[in-house]
Amino acid sequence: MSAPARHLEPGSVGLTETKRFTLPGPFRTESGKVLEKVAVAYETYGRLSPAGDNAVLIIHALTGDAHAAGYHAPEDPRPGWWDPMIGPGKALDTDRYFVVCTNNLGGCSGTTGPASLDPATGRPFGMRFPVVTVEDTVRLQKHLLDALGVKRLRTVVGGSLAGMQTLEWGLRYSGFCDSIIPVAGAARLTPMGVAWDKIGRSAIMADADWMGGDYPPGRGPKKGLSAARMIGHITYLSAVIMGRKFGRRVRDEGKLLQDVNARFEVESYLEYQGGKFVGRFDANSYIYLSRMMDLYDASAGWPSLGASLERLRTKCMLVCFISDWLYPPQCSIEIAEVLQRLGREVELHTVESTYGHDAFLVQYAQLTRIVGDFLRRVEGGGPIGLGALPVPPGTRRFVFTFPADEVKKPVLWELGQKFPIVINIIQGDVSTEAGWQVCEIEGAEEALARAAAYMRERGIWVDPGGIDPIDHDRAEVV
Repeated sequence: MSAPARHLEPGSVGLTETKRFTLPGPFRTESGKVLEKVAVAYETYGRLSPAGDNAVLIIHALTGDAHAAGYHAPEDPRPGWWDPMIGPGKALDTDRYFVVCTNNLGGCSGTTGPASLDPATGRPFGMRFPVVTVEDTVRLQKHLLDALGVKRLRTVVGGSLAGMQTLEWGLRYSGFCDSIIPVAGAARLTPMGVAWDKIGRSAIMADADWMGGDYPPGRGPKKGLSAARMIGHITYLSAVIMGRKFGRRVRDEGKLLQDVNARFEVESYLEYQGGKFVGRFDANSYIYLSRMMDLYDASAGWPSLGASLERLRTKCMLVCFISDWLYPPQCSIEIAEVLQRLGREVELHTVESTYGHDAFLVQYAQLTRIVGDFLRRVEGGGPIGLGALPVPPGTRRFVFTFPADEVKKPVLWELGQKFPIVINIIQGDVSTEAGWQVCEIEGAEEALARAAAYMRERGIWVDPGGIDPIDHDRAEVV
């Protein structure tokens, strides 16, 4: 007896289709240049309520697409890139929400980008495509939602570059959305992140087949794009997960001293990732989208980040991962602290993970709990803030996230003096400005609960520790 089709399994949104919407008029970019014709690729899951107020906007990361959930055909081997989060009964419950996902402006998966035909010439734009920004993409998403009849968003959620777009939604359209959930995001990319992007773009442009961006369709700088993907992929992982996954294992056993190109397993893996990427992505789009990530700065044009975040009037939940060094937890802590000082309804959840930046794409247990509970409280008018999400009973492993005014104090020593508990610090990353620590605590359950409550009273974010299983099959999708 054959296995049932995956699109018919409980929790799946089933068969889906990527659609396209064309703006009725020209689109002016932040650079001042005008695109006369812009198409947006998108998918939807669930039904829009008669009032148009149950929509959720999902935004993809740097090289993603609009296919976030479900299957395009019954024989598809894998569903969309965030399928574990979207569907009936899941965190983004399509029995309750009308979920929309779009492809970014400048992309190559249906939305207008450098590979699109320039109406003025009949040839691909190439590098004549205007510089596009996070702000441009957010405005384009709003145009699509208006056309779909969406009157209000329950939330906007996205990770990485999409976390930046999610934050911009809160700044630009606070009155349109009940909440925002930036995941592994930032108000601005770190100089280290900008540097890695520069290396990737340089690899593409150094390939003779790039031809100044005017390569023929189906051709182009495949070696350069493959190298850019390998560089980028390293930044999405952590040293720990790469060590566990590959160690010092040799792919071409017995050849290392005979052939300088003989490979370790990690080299073979990166070559595979680079080759797979070349088959689905456009090199010029990679240049434009990585630059979009570099350019975003939520404080640009304002005296300070705080002055800019004054505009954010909606509920905000930030999620970060301790092993992420591309968008490190300090980026989310910075936003949370500013919003707290402004008196906004804000939560911060720091998730223990060994995977790195891409944890939000492959580890779902805690993310499902955090996002699902937050949305229930948003809908029900429940509390948002430091102590709003209860720590599960029996928790003995904790992640403590310290704001600037607490990180310089001997907090854990004081905690051990105040309660009959024994604290074992597992790992941490602490500076004079902010930080986090993972701790295992011994003691009676009642004492641990009181200790966690005390930490929250001091303004310290408390989350349960523990590392979710890694869905390695999902890792191959993204």
